[in-house]
Amino acid sequence: MADSLKYATIETDLGWVGVALSAGGLRAVELPLPSRIEAIERMAELGAHEPASDEELGEIPVAVRALVAGRPAHGALFDWTGITPFRRAVLEECARIPPGETRSYGWLAEQVGHPRAARAVGRVMATNPWPLFVPCHRVVGSDGSLHGYGGGLPMKDALLRAEGAR
Repeated sequence: MADSLKYATIETDLGWVGVALSAGGLRAVELPLPSRIEAIERMAELGAHEPASDEELGEIPVAVRALVAGRPAHGALFDWTGITPFRRAVLEECARIPPGETRSYGWLAEQVGHPRAARAVGRVMATNPWPLFVPCHRVVGSDGSLHGYGGGLPMKDALLRAEGAR
């Protein structure tokens, strides 16, 4: 896979998920979209123009379908290229939030040693390259309310409901 990105689209119960892969692993995941064409277009915007082989994808399609259905999944190797230490700490801590549970932005900020950085944590969640795998949908406001989500609040709610969190 050299330095180029490859893509795949995965049909799920909530729509088409696009994934971009590099030689280092999973570079990006797009939340479910209404059509395969839209998922391909999003991956092309990231520079992924060549389809990935089944061998390159491995278990990613199975994991994506499980995560969308609210079931746990593992096994994705992330390509951390360009991820700052703060972002990585936040993303790794977010990945530890158990399915069916939620945590606040403030809680996440405290966990990574920056208790006053709730807004910065929100920005990390907004630019999460691996939604579903790093479950930013499990991060909510301090009052438990749903706040901004790249796939829209109905998608965030649907993912939480699939996990039994709402």
